[in-house]
Amino acid sequence: MTKSLPKDIIIDILLRLPAKSLVRCKCVCKRWRSLISDRGFAKSHLQRLKAGDLIPSQRIIIGRPERPLETIDYEALDGGEGHTVVPHRINPSRVVGSCDGLVLLIGPCNFLIYNPTTRVYIELPDSNFVDQNELYNILGYQIFCGFGYDSQFNDYKVVEGKFGLGNWEVATFSLKSGFWRRIQVQYPEEKKRRDVTLHGPGVYWNGALHWCDYDYDWSINGKWEALIMSFDLSEEKIHRVLPVPEVDEIDCRGGDSWGLGIHGPNLFIYKCSHRTRIDAWITDEYGRGASWTRWFSVDFIAIINYFDSFQEKFAAYTRSRKIVFRVDMKRMILFNPEDNTYKDYPIGREDTFEYAIYLETLISPYLGNRAVE
Repeated sequence: MTKSLPKDIIIDILLRLPAKSLVRCKCVCKRWRSLISDRGFAKSHLQRLKAGDLIPSQRIIIGRPERPLETIDYEALDGGEGHTVVPHRINPSRVVGSCDGLVLLIGPCNFLIYNPTTRVYIELPDSNFVDQNELYNILGYQIFCGFGYDSQFNDYKVVEGKFGLGNWEVATFSLKSGFWRRIQVQYPEEKKRRDVTLHGPGVYWNGALHWCDYDYDWSINGKWEALIMSFDLSEEKIHRVLPVPEVDEIDCRGGDSWGLGIHGPNLFIYKCSHRTRIDAWITDEYGRGASWTRWFSVDFIAIINYFDSFQEKFAAYTRSRKIVFRVDMKRMILFNPEDNTYKDYPIGREDTFEYAIYLETLISPYLGNRAVE
């Protein structure tokens, strides 16, 4: 039957399938394998995903020292479909971030870019810029990194950097060219203070990597201010383009912390107050005039005594309005705010871990002349 169907009809049918099914469809025949392996097909499939509901195609990927990577379908877990952990046979790595289904990993000696759906990955050359062992073991203060898409040049970029005197020193890797390039990035004009830093993994959204950090007003009535800094991957400049939701006075030394994440196509920000409460806001707007909509507010007093070291961190939000939280360095829970009940995530408690939300796609980390695997 497939031989009698026109090519455009077959492509239209295949584009409607999830990426995991398309990986299996490659085995049907040579014609299908050729169609599905085409970079143009992968890009069209990604565009179709972004035009619809992204949540069913999103997964959590978890990395732990000396353990294989694992992914969890949190929507299936929420739906009562049981244990949904999928292991990956790849060297132990720290999970940094994701973009369009590609995940940036830090190994002991190098960066890797990996598609968990197709199991294709590449190893990047050493940048000889930031100490790789320091990145792998600490991802420490004044060291930052991230991964995202440069739409102007149709390229994916890895960014790593460190704080310098009066500026940030940055190295970028282009998947299209296969080379690292070093640049110096100046402070935004409105932020010249040396105590504004970037650290840790950046969250990719709308063509830029984003970090949430603090600034201190050194006036007589000085106070801490939360702010969002972004690195535009096309301009390769740092901006302050998003406001932070208005809250009561920030006490970052007394237990307050902020974080960023992605839910579907939207950016969210959350604030943890003294390890007992978490508030979250979400936006689909970009720029200085963007506004935030309050998303949820959770009081953990009812369950906080269940944990020895409660360090809540918002990870994901399901369609049934349950919340995935990382509650300490070794544990995740699926929390139901309607009745303050929860169940453990199937990741065990043996090791510390990092995680990221990724989209199941066919995008290949190879942007050069090498054929798609």
